[in-house]
Amino acid sequence: MPISKRLRTGLSLCGALLFGTEALAQDIRIPQSRDRSTEFVGFVAPRNLHLRPLVFAGLPPVEYKQLSFDEKTGARTMLVTLPAGWTQPSGYHSADLEMFVVEGGISIGDKPMGRYAYAYYPAGTAHSFGSKGGATVLFFWSGAPDYVASATSRAGAKPGAVDGAAYNDVPTTTPAVLPKFRDEPVMKNSPVRVKLLRADPATGEATWISTAPGGYPVMSGEGQLPLWATSKGWEEGFMLAGDLTIAECLPQGQVAGTYAPNGYFFRPAGIAHGGLSHFSDSYSVWLYRSGPGTWKSYANTCAEPAGDAK
Repeated sequence: MPISKRLRTGLSLCGALLFGTEALAQDIRIPQSRDRSTEFVGFVAPRNLHLRPLVFAGLPPVEYKQLSFDEKTGARTMLVTLPAGWTQPSGYHSADLEMFVVEGGISIGDKPMGRYAYAYYPAGTAHSFGSKGGATVLFFWSGAPDYVASATSRAGAKPGAVDGAAYNDVPTTTPAVLPKFRDEPVMKNSPVRVKLLRADPATGEATWISTAPGGYPVMSGEGQLPLWATSKGWEEGFMLAGDLTIAECLPQGQVAGTYAPNGYFFRPAGIAHGGLSHFSDSYSVWLYRSGPGTWKSYANTCAEPAGDAK
């Protein structure tokens, strides 16, 4: 279907889909009760979550809101509040840690970095950081959080650390920079802009900032693709600015909702998403993360099996 026709169809049916589905987003906003390894955790508004204390021996306490949790691995995503003057002396963790500054600023070593700064430390990689004026930071852990004070990295720590990347230091490019996730080439003159923060060439895991204009998100021949996309790997997103309405194909049926700034989701592998309600009234800026095996397949309906994935 040409994209212009899809836009008209989506606009006319968006309201019906949002209010005619079996469940709405507010019916599933219970992230603490869901295991993200098997269930969709989405339409999460952090303002509705309670702050919890986070205490490690040897570190000043902080507070956090838990956005999602994996019962099998202990992996989790936290929105952490660092008070002014907080510091972590050099040390490492038993799990991989990614950090992204949502508000305020941090310093990594002697390097100050502001909003939207990023860092990645594989398990066992020694690092230090702090916040002079306070900050709100996303912490993505691949396993249970901990802290081991150490001036050096643990023996055998894997390479690939990103020891602090300021927003303006990361080049802005097209979606072609992302690990390949479907057959179609990226559309020439795509309006989507990407800042690739990290990509693992071995697994295809990636972390990036994506900016898309309002209307139907246009990427790589989207106008000719079926409405529902399914990934072989997990996907995670935190909205930085704008809005986006999207539907998820869940056991209770289609569930549609709109994300606002600070909205969050974690989508396990194999869950179809998109639908005719996939639309932005303004624009959308997201921080995205994807797991291994991100190849996507497509279907015309929520209930229809997706096409063969690579």
